[in-house]
Amino acid sequence: MNVNEIFDVIRNFDLSGIIRELGAEEHVLTQPEMIGLAAAAATGLLLCLLGLKIVRVWAALTGLILGFAGGLTAGGMLGLNETGMLIAGGVLGIILAVLGAVLYRVGVFLTVFASAAGVSVYLIAPQDWIWSLVCVAIALAAAILAIRFVAVLTIIVTSVGGAAAAGTAIYYLLPVTGNLIHIALCVVICVIGILVQLLLESKKQKKRSLKKAAQIREEKSTANEVEKARAMMENLDKMSEDNDEEPAEEAEEDEYLDEEPEEDFEDDDMIIIDLDDEEESKK
Repeated sequence: MNVNEIFDVIRNFDLSGIIRELGAEEHVLTQPEMIGLAAAAATGLLLCLLGLKIVRVWAALTGLILGFAGGLTAGGMLGLNETGMLIAGGVLGIILAVLGAVLYRVGVFLTVFASAAGVSVYLIAPQDWIWSLVCVAIALAAAILAIRFVAVLTIIVTSVGGAAAAGTAIYYLLPVTGNLIHIALCVVICVIGILVQLLLESKKQKKRSLKKAAQIREEKSTANEVEKARAMMENLDKMSEDNDEEPAEEAEEDEYLDEEPEEDFEDDDMIIIDLDDEEESKK
């Protein structure tokens, strides 16, 4: 298959037509179709159960596929040769894949857009460009809202999209018929997917809360240690000031005590002199 044939397949891709063909009573599944359905079932289950958990992986795959298809289509419309179309598709696919894997909200946008577009095409089955634009508008609105409400919309849209893909693939692989069985498979898988994703997200939020609480406790403990050290330094400063004042007071007291004996000595000398004078007068 050359590039022009790939371009024609992308341009003429009809999901609803493929589903109708698989659901025809006289249709017998071929080996490639069975392999494709098994791959679709496995991919749909992973998307349904781990849509938000590994959203960067889904974003990288979605960006690569959408970028390659978009670049190839744009190159064909611009009249490029096969090499130019491949280069355009490869470059655009790699750019979108890297952006989706690195930038979280870009990845959410791409994943939700692809999932919502698939579900819209599956349910509406557009036959003309007007309904195709409606499907694109629905997918675009869901992707834009998912940037604001990341967890809720990503879980819902990926669960619905994954359940639709997995439930439909499993239905065509099983030897059963009936729309009720088909719908029941999709609904059960969707409910399980939502519950599993909510459980995984709650565990993630719990771990994040515990980590934040531990960080806050550590910051408070550090602040308390700093405050204690500061208080201890202030106490040491006060004690050193008190010790500096006490020797000065003791020195003043010693000076006062040294002066008192001199005064007492002078008084005694006066008494001795008086006694000597009295004795001389008596003689």
